[in-house]
Amino acid sequence: MALEEFISIFQTIYPLSYFIGIVLATWLAVKIVDSIAKRAFSIFPHLVLTRVRKGVSTFIWIVGILIAIEQLGLRAEILIAIIVLLGIAVIIALRDVLSNIASKYFSDIYVPYKVGDRISIAGYTGSVIEINPLVTVLLTDDGKTISIPNSFFTSNIVVNETREAWREILIPILVEKGLDIAEVEAEILKRVNKLRSRLDDRFPPTFVTRRSDGSNVEIVLVVRIKDPMDKDTIANEINRRVLEAIEHVRTRSRDKAGQRTR
Repeated sequence: MALEEFISIFQTIYPLSYFIGIVLATWLAVKIVDSIAKRAFSIFPHLVLTRVRKGVSTFIWIVGILIAIEQLGLRAEILIAIIVLLGIAVIIALRDVLSNIASKYFSDIYVPYKVGDRISIAGYTGSVIEINPLVTVLLTDDGKTISIPNSFFTSNIVVNETREAWREILIPILVEKGLDIAEVEAEILKRVNKLRSRLDDRFPPTFVTRRSDGSNVEIVLVVRIKDPMDKDTIANEINRRVLEAIEHVRTRSRDKAGQRTR
């Protein structure tokens, strides 16, 4: 009887130990891949890097959890099929909306224009007064408002008619919950100001708050350059410095939290 009980317990614990082991291995894989991605894409805009890291981490977790579930004797194929079918249904039903949202996402990354700029697209000209997930709203010279689907901006030529628009570099930044925004901005400015010999002295770097969803705050760093041929190089360098600044603030925040718990 004792042997049968032992075998029964072993048969229960064995797959459970595999489950726990796979979950721990998945956690370790997420940490390693995240660290590699952080170094490999350091010149990418911080907003892009954050989304990529989150997407890759989510994918690894999904794969790891599905593999772990199979160790418990459950059929992961059924769950995968349900997720795929739901995904296809959502894409078909909301393809136009998703197209506009995706276009808005890319415009957030590359920021070809901002509220207040005067632009021309698809035969329409006006000042940008609103940018939302679905449309960009222009105010024409005769007081009319034009709502242009964001998908237009990825398939049409956009002309930014704002005076000296070429001087501006807009860097979208995602500040996660728990980090002090003022501290993040101060650390970024300290590092960006080391490039001041290549920036327009008349316009110091500034920040604009774009949106807050309760957990994250999206801000935009606005800098002006002297030489238009230097724009891409400076943008890459600023993106690298922004990433370093946020990592520095994050580490300092963790250290402070650790000291308080001691």
